[in-house]
Amino acid sequence: MHTSKRLITATVITAAVIALTGCSAAAGTTQTTATAVATVPASALRSAGTLSVCTTNLGSPPNITTDASGNLVGSEIDLAKAIAGKLGLKPDFVMVDFSALIPSLQAKQCDVIMASLYIKPAREKVVDFVPYLTSASGVAVKKGSADGVTGLDDSLCGKKVMVTVGTTAQSLAEDQSKKCTAAGKKALDISTNNQATVGFQQLASGQLDAYIDAAELIGYYQKQGTAGIQLVGKPTEAVDIGAATLKGDTPLHDGIQKAFDDLVSSGQYSKILDTWGQGDLAYAKKG
Repeated sequence: MHTSKRLITATVITAAVIALTGCSAAAGTTQTTATAVATVPASALRSAGTLSVCTTNLGSPPNITTDASGNLVGSEIDLAKAIAGKLGLKPDFVMVDFSALIPSLQAKQCDVIMASLYIKPAREKVVDFVPYLTSASGVAVKKGSADGVTGLDDSLCGKKVMVTVGTTAQSLAEDQSKKCTAAGKKALDISTNNQATVGFQQLASGQLDAYIDAAELIGYYQKQGTAGIQLVGKPTEAVDIGAATLKGDTPLHDGIQKAFDDLVSSGQYSKILDTWGQGDLAYAKKG
């Protein structure tokens, strides 16, 4: 991927998150195909004929959420269904907490993780990734807040901040807290949860000063106008999201890569992202 494409500027990310629009349950249609473009040995699967996908519902549309009937929907859900279809497999979603995603994969409770998992060096030591989306982190405050929070900076020193446990946002908050104390300022008062909507509710009710999460998620809820929150400051530099398989599980990793490549070349990938208002967050390969 060319540097200009990989390092999405804050301006582009901000424009992308504000441009996100709500999607009805009908938008989360099954994106599968009857023609397999790659095969995976049954020995590489938890259950023959099925692609078992570890995911987690953080209440994080447009990536992953549930519709009025409680069914999983979102861009990553559609991508998982489409990839399974390209492999001639039936998708089966296994719900686990975000912090338990990799341990669940290692325990062979699923074949692959597709759950807004950022590709980070520490994770690449234990899993292999097939990148399929980009993301960035941002800071949300109560709409019209006068608390002085301006983004991921020293304005958070001494503030009550919430993050989803085990996420990059938690690491960012902890790093910022260290910066604050190193400068002789108060540390961040950090609390965690397992559901983004919980953070937004507490933020809107005045129990928190800020909530850190994916910028596109914050932008989605801001666009809806019902959460009472807004994005402040500049999102972090773009980070890739990928489908994670066990380290060294070459047959499954390569099969998923071929399936994803076919989704891209056929135009189905773009259609899925456009359905969820994420066209500007499409992954672009190196080179």
